[in-house]
Amino acid sequence: MITVDHVAGFPHAPGTVFAVLSDIAGYPAWQSDVLEARVEGPLREGAPVSQVRKVMGRRTELDLTVDDYVPGEQITLRTAPGARPGVTQKYAVRQSGDGCEVEFRLELDGVPRMAEHLVRAQLGKQVPLLFERLGALLEA
Repeated sequence: MITVDHVAGFPHAPGTVFAVLSDIAGYPAWQSDVLEARVEGPLREGAPVSQVRKVMGRRTELDLTVDDYVPGEQITLRTAPGARPGVTQKYAVRQSGDGCEVEFRLELDGVPRMAEHLVRAQLGKQVPLLFERLGALLEA
């Protein structure tokens, strides 16, 4: 399993940042690998989420479920048990000084062992950029 943890600080109220994180359809605006994203119905635990991503140059469709949702604080998206690759994306927002911090965790399960090093390297570059783009979107 590959796990990537990242913490990013923003000079914005937690509610403002969480509003962007919980806008699933808006993910392409700050996640460069997301081509399309949508949630069926209102955002809530159990809601189905579809994402189309460009992964290593290939178009990949992910079916996820909102696994954990605490409005204003936390959202976790997860593929169904047994899905390959298994994906978990967790965003938690907390007050920090005059702004907030976002704690992000990505877990990938089922990545072929031969590709793990390459995937880790790519994510090590991609995840910080994703949060830079989120910061730029918040400033706009």
